Amino acid sequence: MRRYLGVFVFLLCVLPFFASVQAQSDLAFPQITVGGQFETVIQVINEVGQPAGTTNDVTISVFQGSSAGTANGTPFQVRFDGGALQSQKTFPLAAFQELTTVLTITDTTPRNGWVRINSSLAGGKISANLLFRTKSGTTVTDSVGVASPQRFRHAVIQVDSRELGADTGLAFVNPDSAAVTITIDLYQGPTFINESIVTLQNNQHFAKFISEIFPTFGRQQGTLVIETANGRQIPYLTLRFDSPQLTGIPMRPLGFAFQYTVKNSSGATVETGFWMFDFVGFDLVGIGRRDADPTGQFFGVRGSWFGTNFQFTYRITFPDGTTGMVVFNGTSAGPESTRATPTGDSQPITGKATTIGANGQVVSVNDFTAAHKY
Repeated sequence: MRRYLGVFVFLLCVLPFFASVQAQSDLAFPQITVGGQFETVIQVINEVGQPAGTTNDVTISVFQGSSAGTANGTPFQVRFDGGALQSQKTFPLAAFQELTTVLTITDTTPRNGWVRINSSLAGGKISANLLFRTKSGTTVTDSVGVASPQRFRHAVIQVDSRELGADTGLAFVNPDSAAVTITIDLYQGPTFINESIVTLQNNQHFAKFISEIFPTFGRQQGTLVIETANGRQIPYLTLRFDSPQLTGIPMRPLGFAFQYTVKNSSGATVETGFWMFDFVGFDLVGIGRRDADPTGQFFGVRGSWFGTNFQFTYRITFPDGTTGMVVFNGTSAGPESTRATPTGDSQPITGKATTIGANGQVVSVNDFTAAHKY
């Protein structure tokens, strides 16, 4: 059984990086699986409608994965559509043209790796998909698709190994020039179970099952909370394994909520409420409500949290019907976290809440304090 799982660990695929949902001209799919009965299909769309006669050259670069041992992160020669072995190939794409290329090797043993896809145009938006396939001769016997590329700073995923033959795979890659450290915390309910720390150098890749990362966890269900250190965000993906089938399961940004209090210069409470955020890269995206608002009424909030600098904004409607903005600027007790340890007490964020009128003038400046609500 473990031998069979070892083959499928090569299929763990990671979504490429992004800094919130934005146009991309540089994508990273940090795992391919080629060799034996496995091949990887890459689909790219040039979403730039350039003037007639111009092209967007899209380059696919292939790197060794963790199965290469000490060669992890070095160039990986594969066959693009059955051609000569090469680790990089450029495809000229016209406006809105699509590309499908199949990556293979002749080795009988499966190997993993990852790919980077670059646009030659500055700001040249491209999108891509990735498929892992197994074949019997020329017949496709199985296919697993990968969703759109994404980077995470903090992320959360459910793991469930209770059924016989079930496991969850986690994979990620460091597509950047500097080394990065990733902390993987395992919870069961409110209980912190264990922690694993992984450091990847430039272009290195990681792919393992939860049963390999936490061998003593056994046949249980739990939650993984993943943090990328050093002010970084990298691509992650998880797959569920139900022998012998693989299914892509979503990893989502870590969600959390803050209770906040705003006080004026006299110390009187002006406003209380809470914000509920998703941590998309270094961006804060979510909703909020004031305790004085009617039940079920929420407003959208957006902001950022980089290092110890915390900021977010929301729109406000004044009694005269004009629209303004409230801006919260503050500092936190630690980089992108108000908890010193997985089980530590909450530490506050403190700062100023500035209300700005429709004419751009400051209406008020008050102090605020916020800390984890749950």
